[in-house]
Amino acid sequence: MSAILKTSEATELLRVEAVVSTKGQVTLPAAMRARLGIGPGSHIHFELRGQELVIKPEVPMGAYYGMLKGYDLGDIEPEKEPDREFE
Repeated sequence: MSAILKTSEATELLRVEAVVSTKGQVTLPAAMRARLGIGPGSHIHFELRGQELVIKPEVPMGAYYGMLKGYDLGDIEPEKEPDREFE
């Protein structure tokens, strides 16, 4: 396994080459797991974009807690059941 770390002002790229096992498994390097917060039991998503495989960690719902704190949500009304004219 080899790793290349390139840094620029806009982005930081960590590129790693790995070998797929006979069982179809690939080990995520520790540096990538740490940067993305992936640990035992973490859920990850796979996307196939043309010929590219994109792997993303699932964002836990708790990460969104408090996100709207400080916003005035007074104008938002809860959804209501539609009126039924015909039954």
